[in-house]
This record gives sequence, structure tokens and C-alpha cells, in this order.
Amino acid sequence: MTRLAWLLTPSIDQLLFSLRLCTAIALALYLSMWLQLDRPYWASLEVAVMIQPVPGMAVARGFARATGTIVAGCAGLAIMGFFGQYYELSAAALAIWVAFCAFWANLLRNNLSYGFAIAGFIAGVTVMLSHTLSAPPFDIAVARVSECVLAALVTAVVNVLFAPPTGMRNYFNSRIALLRNVGREFEGLAALSPRQPATPGHAAGADDPHPALQALAAQTLALEQTRQYVRYEAPQFSNFDRIARRLDYDILSLISATSSLHIYLAGRTDTVDTRPVASLAEPARRLSEQPENAEAAKQAFDAAHARIRALAQQPAEHGRRRSLPDYVVLNRALGLASRGRAAMTTHGLLIAEREHPRDHISRRSEFGQPMDVRQALRNSLRTLTAVSLGGAFWVQFHDQLPAVLLMILLSALTTIFATLPNPVAAAGGFAKGLTMAAAAAFVIDFLILPQADSYAMLMLAMLPVVFVGGLAMAVPDPGLALPGRISVVMFSLLVHVQNGALPSFTTYIQIVLGIFGAIGLTVLAFRLVLPVSPRQRLREQMLGVFDELAGGGRHSRERFETRMYDRLNALALDEIEEPFRFSARQAVLAAINIGLEARSLVVLAARINLPPGLDAHIRGELDALRDLFAGRRPGSIAQIGDRARAMHGLAERLRAHGEAGTNPAERRLVIRAAICAELVASALSDYVQAFAHGESPLAEPAEAVG
Repeated sequence: MTRLAWLLTPSIDQLLFSLRLCTAIALALYLSMWLQLDRPYWASLEVAVMIQPVPGMAVARGFARATGTIVAGCAGLAIMGFFGQYYELSAAALAIWVAFCAFWANLLRNNLSYGFAIAGFIAGVTVMLSHTLSAPPFDIAVARVSECVLAALVTAVVNVLFAPPTGMRNYFNSRIALLRNVGREFEGLAALSPRQPATPGHAAGADDPHPALQALAAQTLALEQTRQYVRYEAPQFSNFDRIARRLDYDILSLISATSSLHIYLAGRTDTVDTRPVASLAEPARRLSEQPENAEAAKQAFDAAHARIRALAQQPAEHGRRRSLPDYVVLNRALGLASRGRAAMTTHGLLIAEREHPRDHISRRSEFGQPMDVRQALRNSLRTLTAVSLGGAFWVQFHDQLPAVLLMILLSALTTIFATLPNPVAAAGGFAKGLTMAAAAAFVIDFLILPQADSYAMLMLAMLPVVFVGGLAMAVPDPGLALPGRISVVMFSLLVHVQNGALPSFTTYIQIVLGIFGAIGLTVLAFRLVLPVSPRQRLREQMLGVFDELAGGGRHSRERFETRMYDRLNALALDEIEEPFRFSARQAVLAAINIGLEARSLVVLAARINLPPGLDAHIRGELDALRDLFAGRRPGSIAQIGDRARAMHGLAERLRAHGEAGTNPAERRLVIRAAICAELVASALSDYVQAFAHGESPLAEPAEAVG
């Protein structure tokens, strides 16, 4: 029964979203039939694709889809103008165009990515229908654009008029929940003692920090994505949009600092002075119990900061001279207290809803920056292969409906799936949605529609299926939301409502065959063309981390930090079967910590007047780390372990140099650099352990890092 809770006991938000979806589809279908558009079902299909549970996102997506459709119409006309007399050249030109769009859809983020995906898809519709139908290409392009713009307008109007003004409230509630979870992580950190370490090797269990830490990062990224669309529903949010984004960055920075320290302490069994992290217990309690009380949490962080500074003037808890681990704990606990009170200050401003002038809103979010050219090129080649194979089939059977639909759906699936971390899994979700839609559409087409004699009867037959699909679409779980959306989209296509016509059984079967053929070719292309295992993708992303370090000192920490999370959280970890799945998450979190701490080491080294030999030692260690992940033959697990030990030696050397210094300011910077080097060593060890205990029959050999 739990698995059917979304259907049996839906939330208010689910119900309201389903009602908006039904209203938008009914209105779009009615208007398109009233306007005598060529294929009214395209308008309802477009609504199902565009509408989003977040109303502001639906408006932005509608604009992006309309723009992409206009571009696609122009591209389709150009292809038909140059190559319309030749099936082979038309198919080749379309394959190149779709691959081009897939590249940019994969490289870019958010609505720009979506716009390019639509530009590839709708161009395929224009070209295929221009060859199949007797109508001129211009008329077909205009019809597609008209149907899309109509659907975009209907979607926007329905969301503006009927969506409850809960977007801002939901955003603030999500941020409160995130801060509560951050407080719980702080509580776990404050209670941690190396004398009672986590399970050796960080095996999955109640004491293991990796799942919770990565969940916090994912929650922050999702919050930032939601923030971008709140202002479409609540224009007043634009007045403090900049400070809301600042808070997202502050929370992400808190999570990063907590992550490296928690994992460092969880892996130690020696004696370390843990009084500094224990001082974070009170602000952690305030944050987990009352995250909406920003002032109380800020005061608690202020008090913790003062206590930790006082501890810095006292001998270590174990009575001996401070060791490097003692410095790590002391420095990072002080940094967490400082970052915590800064975040609470920002949080308090947002709670008070203090307005900030619009002209102070800075550049777009770093979370939307383009990345990973290699993967974009790879997916573009896969798209080119799939559409070319479909084109070869279409050239031979261009007068058959399954061949036409095969090309149209290939243009859609390859461009859209190219933007996802796991296109094969997305294809599986697509197949599930199609199966449900096919069963429902069969009943509607051949048992109910023949009896319908009015538009009201048509809606009475269709909307219950749409309503159930809408309930699934509004569920946060992607494994249910994607099949739910696809079921509504495919249902609109398979019902095939047109003015004065009903679909035949032959047409229905041909459409289903064409769709399943497109899914099969897409899966084959993404599985067989330049196949890359998740471990190889992780290695590539790690290489990108060290490439980013080359310019890390020239950019802000927030830019570097967000790009690291964006890069490494895009990995398709769900491709990895148990028991390897947890190890992959651990490796991703370790990779993020390696990159962030290495970046801090680079920045600090540039600010310190180090002896030439020590400065060369730092550069040499970072170059050696990059070389481990470069090339077609990456370094082994043992080599990464060697680098962890070498980095620990660098940290000790930096600590000794700092303690011998006479300039207090310089001494503090050198000690901070030593701490960063020690945390890089800790993250490298964590990375090694992720692969050391994650072997399975499906995993690669133990000596392969990526």
C-alpha cells in the first residue's frame, strides 16, 4: 500500500497540480479544435510536456519551448529547402541538426538546455511530415509553431490563474527543512570521537556519514533550482532573490566544510582533541530544533566561535603538543562556526523579507554554467548514430507511419535523454509510461470514443487518465514522476484526437510500433556507442576537477564549489548495482572534497611566501594527482594510496614550516595550508576505500581507479 500512497492518499499539491493539468489539456484541445488546427492532439501533448508542479518553472519552460519550436521550424524549412527532393540528404541533414542540438542541450543547463532539445525534436517533426503529407513545408512548420505557442499560452494562463500562491512558501519551507538537516549533521559531528570511529572502511551503516552528506548536497542543489523560478509566481521575490542565492551558496559551503571534517574524524583511531567540534553541539541543537529562529542560532554560533577561539589559547585536551589532526579539528571547527553565523545572518534577512534593490541582482547563478564538453560530444555522437540508423530505415519505408514516427521520436528521445545522467534508465521510465498509456488509450480509442458524440463526452473519457498521470507527475520521486509524465504525453498522442476523425486500429498499432522502435534504437545507441562505465565517468570528472584547479585561484570559491558539485553530482550512480552503489557515492563525495581542499591549498600557497623547495613540492603533488586521472590508463588504487601518504607528508612539512615561523599572520596561513593538504590526504584515502570494499561481479577490476 505504501507504493500506491501517491494514488490512494495524494497530497493537496498533487491534487491541485492534477486539476491544473486537466484544465490546461482540456482548454488547449478545445481551442485547437475550435481554431481548426491541423492536429489538435499536438496542443494537448505540448501541455503535458511543458506543465510543471512549480508554476514558475512551467511559465519559463513554456517560453523556452515556444522559442525552440520557432527555431526548429526555421531549421526544418531550411532542410526541406535545400534537400527536400532527396530522402537520403534530408535524413542526413536532420541527423546532423539533431546531433548539434543534442550537444548544446547536454552542455548547457536549465531552460537553454530545454530549448535546444526542443529545437532538435520539432525540426524532425517538420521534416518528416513535409515528406509524408502533401502540405507545403511552410504550412506544416506554421501549424507546429501555432500548436506549440497555443499550448504555451494555455499552460501559462492556467498556472497564473489557478495555481495557489504557494511557491514562495514551499521554497522557504524547503530551506527550513534543509537547515534542520544541516543541524542534525552538526549534531552528529559534535558527538563524533576518533576513539569510537565509524565502521572500518566506511561500510554502509548507521554511523557512515557519506549518504547523509551527499543527500544534503543534493537537497541544496534542488533548492537552488527551485529558487530560480519562484519570482515568476511571486514577483516580489525578485527583490531579495540575490540574497536567497547567497544563502544557498552559504549552506553549500557549510556542507562542504562539514563533509571533509566529518569524514576525516570518522576515519581516525588516534587521540585527537575534539573539544572544538563538541562546542558546535549547542548551535547544532538550535538549528535542528528551531531552524526558523535565525537569531537564536546565530547567537549560538557566536558563542561557539568564542569558545573555540578560547580553546585555541589552551593546551590540547590530551596534554601534549598539538598534532596536525588537532590543528585540522581546531581550524575547521572555527571555520564552521564562522560560516554558520554568516549563514544565519543571511537566513535572518530572508525571514524578515528585507528588500534589496533590483539593480543589485548580480549575474546568473553559477549552477547554470555550461560544463563537460567531452560528455556533450559523446552524447552528440550517440544521437547522430541513432538518428542516422533511423534515417536509413525511413529512407526505405518513408511512406509507412511507423518509419515516420520512428524518426520523429528518435529526434525527441535522443536530444532529451542526452541531458540526463542515465539515458538508459530514462528510456526504461519512458517504456513504463508508454505501456500504461497504450493500455489506457486502447480502451478509450476503441471502446469509449466511438460512443462519444460531444466534446464533453470526449473529456469525460480522457480526463480521468490524465488526472491519474498528473498525480504521479507531482510526486518528488523521479522514478514515478517520469513514467507519469510520459504516460500523459503518450496518451495524448495515442488517442490521436482530430476534427471529425477517430484513430483506426491499424494507426494505433503503427504508432505503438514506431514509439517502441525509437526507444530501442535510443537504448542501443547510448549503450553501444563509446560505452563508458560509471567508474570511467568518475575518473573523467576527477580529471575535470584538476583542470578547474588551473583557474581556481582566479575565480571565487563559490564558483569553484558549485561547479564541483554540479560536475560530480551529474554522475549516473543508479547504473551501479549493489553492493557497489554505496561505494560510488562515497567516491563522489571524496572526489568533491579532494577538489575543494586542493583548490584551497592552491589559493593559500599563492598568498604565502614559501621557500622555493616547499612551493615546488606543492605544485608537484597537485600535478601528480592530476596525472593519476589523465590519459586512457589511469593510475591504480595503490598509486592513489601512495599519493595520500605523500600529501600527508606535505602537510607535516607545511606544519613544521609554519610552527617555525616568526610572523604570526604568515604562520596562520601556512598552518591553514597544512590543514588543507591533510584533508586532501584524508579525502584521497576515502576515495581509495570507496573502491577497496565495493567489489562485485559487475564491478571493474580492483586495480582500476576509474
